[in-house]
Amino acid sequence: MNYQNKAPGEYVLDTRYGRRVISFLSPACFRFFDPEAPKSPCVEGITPIPHGVTIKTLENEIIFSYENLQVSISDTLDIKATYLGKEVLACRPYQEHSAQLHLELAEKEGHASNDNAFAGGGFEVDNARPVYGLGERTGPLDKRGYDYINWNTDDPSAHVDTFKSLYQSIPFFILFDGDSSLGIFADNTAKTHFDFNKSDREKVRVSYVSGKDDIYFIFGSLADICAEFSGLVGRSPLVPYWALGAQQCRWSYPNADKVDEVIAEYQEKDLPLSVVYLDIDYMDDYKDFTVDAFKFPDLQAWLAAKKEQGIHIVPIIDAGVKAKEGYFLYDEGIANGYFCTQNGEVYHNEVWPGDSVFPAFCKEEVQAWWAVHIAKMLDIGFAGIWNDMNEPASFKGPLPLDVDMGGTLHDKAHNVYGHYMVKAGAKGFRLAKKRNFQLTRAGYAGTARFSGTWAGDNQSIYDHLRLSLPQLMNMSLSGQAYIGVDIGGFGGDSTPELLAKWSVASLLSPLYRNHSAIGTLDQEPYTLTGKYFETYRNALKLRYALRPTLYTELYLAEKEGNVPLRPLIYNYPNDSRLINENTEVMYGADLLLAPSLTPGETRRAVYFPDDFIGIEDGRLYPKGDHLIDVSLGRIPLFVRAKGLVALEDNESTLRLFWGGDRNATCLLYEDEGDGLAYLSGVYNLCRISVADGRPHIEYLHHGYHSRYQKIILSGPSALYECPFPMQE
Repeated sequence: MNYQNKAPGEYVLDTRYGRRVISFLSPACFRFFDPEAPKSPCVEGITPIPHGVTIKTLENEIIFSYENLQVSISDTLDIKATYLGKEVLACRPYQEHSAQLHLELAEKEGHASNDNAFAGGGFEVDNARPVYGLGERTGPLDKRGYDYINWNTDDPSAHVDTFKSLYQSIPFFILFDGDSSLGIFADNTAKTHFDFNKSDREKVRVSYVSGKDDIYFIFGSLADICAEFSGLVGRSPLVPYWALGAQQCRWSYPNADKVDEVIAEYQEKDLPLSVVYLDIDYMDDYKDFTVDAFKFPDLQAWLAAKKEQGIHIVPIIDAGVKAKEGYFLYDEGIANGYFCTQNGEVYHNEVWPGDSVFPAFCKEEVQAWWAVHIAKMLDIGFAGIWNDMNEPASFKGPLPLDVDMGGTLHDKAHNVYGHYMVKAGAKGFRLAKKRNFQLTRAGYAGTARFSGTWAGDNQSIYDHLRLSLPQLMNMSLSGQAYIGVDIGGFGGDSTPELLAKWSVASLLSPLYRNHSAIGTLDQEPYTLTGKYFETYRNALKLRYALRPTLYTELYLAEKEGNVPLRPLIYNYPNDSRLINENTEVMYGADLLLAPSLTPGETRRAVYFPDDFIGIEDGRLYPKGDHLIDVSLGRIPLFVRAKGLVALEDNESTLRLFWGGDRNATCLLYEDEGDGLAYLSGVYNLCRISVADGRPHIEYLHHGYHSRYQKIILSGPSALYECPFPMQE
């Protein structure tokens, strides 16, 4: 076994099983890959470290050392790594072959086979640690004992723990062990099987149908690993400030009059609202980039009037394009060869418009073409874009695996089709010189660089309310900052109690959207009465007050790779009780939410990993187990006693909730709330602390004239009011 120094920090290995490359990207990250691996859809411009790697060559093994990381690779491609002196990685090649199980009788009765038909390449890792990540998945926070398949899938039936595939495929997971945790990113877009200690209780196994090894190993704490990973694949851009407010959607609000009615109902019931979505019925015959002029007459003036009301309108755009001569988008795509093909002919299937074709988004020229039409929608006055049906979904069976999606066949392009669609959308926002606000249903690693995500077609059932917390926490750990689920559930009929409880359980989700399907009961919050309405309105009012803190963490996610929405183990990695905590969630370092997730529940058990204070009643809850009040009308949100949280009383008053600790600090980010000026330094970043019972503000960056005029310090035993400092 020998090696060549290909470039600084990068080494080519000739082994018994062929050529491989190891590349050191940081003191806590290396890449191990086949030089024939295809170009990554998400990792761009990485540079190996220029110097500092030491190498020791043995007969059948080479040992690389860099700072606190030591990696040994054998002639049989066994990889071992120690970090901070502790063995963290033991990895070897693995090829999964389908077991020929005789399950015909069971399958006739409707039982699913466990035969996944994987026979490609892969690897296995010794593991006895909790497993987090893999993005949008069912099941608990800790994924041990489960297996999943990366193959973007539109399945509207009720998602349960046994679901192997959902709408997104993010091949990144974390084996948790405090500061010696291990993150693994297997950058392969083909169908991939992840077996997390299921078939072998001591091993994690990753198998792909096709493709070559391209694996990133990242070491450190959860925070370190998540920041390194998001730095590799691209971080979520900061959404507009209004995107943190209440959002209302339904399939469908078919015309301008109905949207106006929804807005008026919100206003009449004193419910704040920031965004309304237009589902497919706003279009002319379900054709992308068209608007039915009878339903939305004088569209541009109407959109401008909604913006004056503080309401931002976001339309849906689907991946399937109506195949009809005379329709401008179809004609342009046919003339330029912009649609997916099979055997040299444009491929057709069926989606909402009927006979449909699909843009070949893997091709950059197609992305540029799509971007122009996105920019036109934004120039009209739409505030964002909602991308759907981009797995891609189709009604006449799945697209064949040999469909060409722009230089890449469907078998490799399927999991990144939605990724490239929203990449095209992001280019459209740049053309329009607007701050990016997109949602997508489908995606891959790094899709968050272009779009936020909602977790698809959930159901109005308590199981999905409970599922939402671990699902969102694992999405957050997988590099997605702006995320949420449909409040109240999309499919089925939400009961008033379920809807009220969901409004509380989603309080800290960056995306706060109520959405329901055609044929279901109305679930807009103004349809509620009594305690149910009071609960939803209380949650909404508190949500708007929390926006300064929500916004600051999203800014830090873009700049530093912080994880905004967090499992408790992220903040308290040494507390073993939190390893699989599925019913509580944190936002940043100081906010903890412990919602009711069960019908009829008025009190629930909560474990606090630190001293916390109820934000409603100011009561101190010492570290440990407590029984708390979660009856309707109550918001079980808590602030770390040593923390400091920024709230917004109104547009000109900032309120700080202070637990009384004299070392408490927080950061506050502030900008114009929209537009791109913040990228040129038009923003403030402050460090706020408390001394002698008074707030003190240190400007880390001062480039924006703050809208705040007054600052109030409040908490269990403090009340102080003073002008907000305008300058350093």
